Amino acid sequence: MRKDFLDFSGKSILISGAGSGIGKATAQYLSFLGAKLLLLDVNESSLKETLSLCNDNCDLLIIDLSDSHGIKNLLTNKLKSFGALDGLVHLAGIPYISPLKTLNLDTVDKVLKINTIAAIELSKIFSKNKMYKIENPSIVLISSVYGFVGSSANVAYAMSKSAIHGITKSLAIELSSKKIRVNCVAPGFIKTKMLENVAGSFDSDYNERLNLLHPLGLGEADDIAYGITYLLSDMSKWVTGTILSVDGGFTSQ
Repeated sequence: MRKDFLDFSGKSILISGAGSGIGKATAQYLSFLGAKLLLLDVNESSLKETLSLCNDNCDLLIIDLSDSHGIKNLLTNKLKSFGALDGLVHLAGIPYISPLKTLNLDTVDKVLKINTIAAIELSKIFSKNKMYKIENPSIVLISSVYGFVGSSANVAYAMSKSAIHGITKSLAIELSSKKIRVNCVAPGFIKTKMLENVAGSFDSDYNERLNLLHPLGLGEADDIAYGITYLLSDMSKWVTGTILSVDGGFTSQ
């Protein structure tokens, strides 16, 4: 039996969406475990705040993940100095609440580019020779409970997250020849600024109704960070193509 599964010393992990919420919590926890991190976000001030909470060997990259063509050049150049990666976590994402009749296709396009297409682009870069280390490399994508269940006025976001499930399972098979594991975490509702912003679109009873949907109550960002860490760690070396629900019982009802 090994005791060092959660020792990330010597491991290099890329985290997109590291400037806030779950991304920030994940960065702090992995840094605490000794990881060297490359933090990605479009918000420079938030990203610098996260960096200040991490080890000195961590670095950042300001990047707009809606620019699918720009991701390759910016990230590839950055990795030349940062070095090869052990893990990739795609946490960057944006919500979009709109009923079908008012759905704006330009906004839908942006949601898909950040939530979904960026997952493909980042995985493509990670899986190139010399971009990843050969010992237990791991990709962790983030979906949502809305990858499993439906919700009114949520078609664009649900589509972007349901697609992550298909990407996870397909890449798990395709990249297995390189021994790259690909898994996904599907969070329930987490107490973050994103949730506060979404709740602002509804009536005052919205949060109470959300709590009732989760038998264990709303989650904390750390709850998701722990699930991500498991899938990055050597504890999960025989796990690939899995959608890990971390949702306080939301999808069990």
